[in-house]
Amino acid sequence: MLKNLLSMSGMNVLKSGLQFAMTVMMTYFAAPAEFGLVTFSLPFVGFIALLTDLGMSSAMVQRQTLDRDDAGAAITLICAIGLLCAVILAIISAPLAAGLEMEGLGSVLATLSISVVLSIAALGPRAVLERHLRYQVVASVEIVAVIVSVLTCVLGAFLGWGVWALVAYYVVVQIVRAAAFAIIARKDVQLNFQWGRVRSILTFGGWVLASNLLNFAGRAVGNVLIGGAVGAAAVGLYGLAYQIMILPLMVITWPGSGVLMATLSRQAAKGSLQERNEIICGVLSLTAAVVFPGMLYLTFGADYLFTAFFPAKWTGIIPLVGLMSIAGAAQSITAYSGAMLLSRGKAQLQFWVSTANSISTIVAFVIGLRFGLIGIIKIYLAVTLIVSVATMLITSWETRLPVFDLVKALAPATVATLLGLFAANRVMEMAATPKSAWLLGTTAYVLTIAISYLLFHRQLARSLLGLRDLELNKERVAAT
Repeated sequence: MLKNLLSMSGMNVLKSGLQFAMTVMMTYFAAPAEFGLVTFSLPFVGFIALLTDLGMSSAMVQRQTLDRDDAGAAITLICAIGLLCAVILAIISAPLAAGLEMEGLGSVLATLSISVVLSIAALGPRAVLERHLRYQVVASVEIVAVIVSVLTCVLGAFLGWGVWALVAYYVVVQIVRAAAFAIIARKDVQLNFQWGRVRSILTFGGWVLASNLLNFAGRAVGNVLIGGAVGAAAVGLYGLAYQIMILPLMVITWPGSGVLMATLSRQAAKGSLQERNEIICGVLSLTAAVVFPGMLYLTFGADYLFTAFFPAKWTGIIPLVGLMSIAGAAQSITAYSGAMLLSRGKAQLQFWVSTANSISTIVAFVIGLRFGLIGIIKIYLAVTLIVSVATMLITSWETRLPVFDLVKALAPATVATLLGLFAANRVMEMAATPKSAWLLGTTAYVLTIAISYLLFHRQLARSLLGLRDLELNKERVAAT
């Protein structure tokens, strides 16, 4: 598991780093309102991709048996529905833009509908590779796709394409992914139209689909509501802040969840409960150790960084980043609940947990609209923290993971980060200039966390070594 986790996390570090660098570069070539057009369009694209998937890609990974014909039938069904939905999206793009009075939205949304078909075509073949735990191959494809698409975006920006350089990124990345995954997984897939073969996959996948749609609704509602009520510029600021917030999920938690679910699903037949809990606690502990300090640093470090390195038209993002970074840290842990529940076959419970989470998020945004953009984010943060605690308590109970073990796993990162924030705020009060305050605060923060982790080094090392030992044991079993 450790090898797969490192492969996927390493891939996502590079992938997210390139994407973020591209986004920062594009702030010099596009205004917040132009960013807003893409940000507003992406939820529609993502919704169709999730709806079309029908939860089958997750079910294909989770199933104990899956032959070439089953995989091929699932892939053709997904692609057929995806093509139909993409055509519908392209047709309604112009009326939607006219109704919302967003100039340029129609052409952007219609072009992005192309990426819908391509992303859907990549889902099935990638699921087949994940099923066989070929995460290093998956990581390689994702890295190549991002590099090619980022280079395309950079070239387009310097050629004067404006926001279309960003649109080109989303289309090109899916072209590369769809082609590469289809070629690599071709020996494990026999394309056919015997869609009756996928009924058993749909039984499990139906609950996964419902859960995914609800999770997506909770994440995408901000773009739609802010764009419709406040305008394209506001949703552009929110969209960039949101990208920063979900960096730890993209880099660590989402790929880690896939590896965790596949590993726990394979362990279900022969692994002990104690071993399963050790795997979960190890993943949570290491995730928190990386994410908590990195995200909460932005609560005080974002002010100087965005003032110094971003165009003046983007300074409105600073308070958003400070608040949403806290939500991102909490969600980086909560997002593992899906893998924990699904690996135990509790897809229906995962649906109801997702329902509660998504409804809470939607209500938070609706209530916050009357308080402006900052008010929306403050209410969203409060709801996120409450929901995160509740979700992890429910997941802990249902998966028989003791709450004490959960708290213990998160303790090193939580304590170190809180001490780091305290030290940073104390020394920043003595600074004479914003730059010196940032330098002193950053230094105090890093040193405090480093010292704290030294004190917790045994627990952190135990988490890392436990995952390594699991990987070595799997390799020994495979060799015999």
